[in-house]
Amino acid sequence: MPVASSSRTSRRQRRAPSSDIEEDGPSQAPPPQEDIEMDEDEEPRRAKKEKKKEKKRKQQDSDGEDVPEEEVEDVPIPELGDQPLDRSQAPKVHGMSSDWGLLRDKVHSVGYGFIREVASSVAEFTEGEKGEKALSQVDALMRELLDTEFELTAHEKVLEDVHQKLVKNEKIEGITDVYQKGVEEMLEAYKHNTARQKYAKSDQYQKFHQAIYEVQHPDAAMPPLTDLIAKGNDDDDDVQIGGVTQDYKCPLTLTILVEPLTSKLCGHSYSAAAIKEYLNNSRNIQRECPATGCKKQISLGIMESNKDLAKRAKEAERRERAREEDSGDEEVIE
Repeated sequence: MPVASSSRTSRRQRRAPSSDIEEDGPSQAPPPQEDIEMDEDEEPRRAKKEKKKEKKRKQQDSDGEDVPEEEVEDVPIPELGDQPLDRSQAPKVHGMSSDWGLLRDKVHSVGYGFIREVASSVAEFTEGEKGEKALSQVDALMRELLDTEFELTAHEKVLEDVHQKLVKNEKIEGITDVYQKGVEEMLEAYKHNTARQKYAKSDQYQKFHQAIYEVQHPDAAMPPLTDLIAKGNDDDDDVQIGGVTQDYKCPLTLTILVEPLTSKLCGHSYSAAAIKEYLNNSRNIQRECPATGCKKQISLGIMESNKDLAKRAKEAERRERAREEDSGDEEVIE
């Protein structure tokens, strides 16, 4: 028998006693059937999900095998339905597109720094065949992150394309199909790319291999990233990214960076205290960047704190001290 919802029950409990209640009757009469019936269409979506999960569990228990989970559509497009979209829906579609970008930039991208730290530690403390195997596993995780980033970008791009069409007063029929087809086509094309085509131009993948290389080959420039990725049949030879030596020294103090500030204009970094003194601690004064060969005019107003670089600078300083101690020990032994 259907049970009254909590909201209706609470409303009944708040009603004051009235003369309609018979003195010799039961203290609480059962509510009429029609007052509490709930249409199946009104059943909460959460309850429906629970029923599906329960059904799946029962099927697993009876078969003794795992049942593949249903693909749950987690995209917001169904909120718009399949009615034709016009310019009035453009802001909502743009908001959906921005949500995917926010998910990628603020949530997903955090994982890259963690993976770089793991790779750097593995490169430093694990050697030989065991070390190579561990780095290969970390590399696979890094590529999975990049693949997921592309998928998030695909959702964002397809929705932004829809938004641009709506802004131009183009009507969109069957938005759900348009959206799903657009994402599927992008992912299918990406899936057929070679490893170089997927990762060789990725700034995050460049930083990942840089973190490993500077541990294994201190003071040496990393070769082009394409040299570290196996060549596929469809790869060109003109993609060259690499040859970078990470310098953790401030161009003003010539010592390891301390609380580094990075110029948003030219990308050079400086120890906070040194660059503030160089610019007279004023946000308005502009002077030429002190990095060798850079002619950009910089000011404190275009500086931003670089915590990731600060962490890597400390690690580089620690590794340098460790190498000096090892070198000193070898001299004593001789």
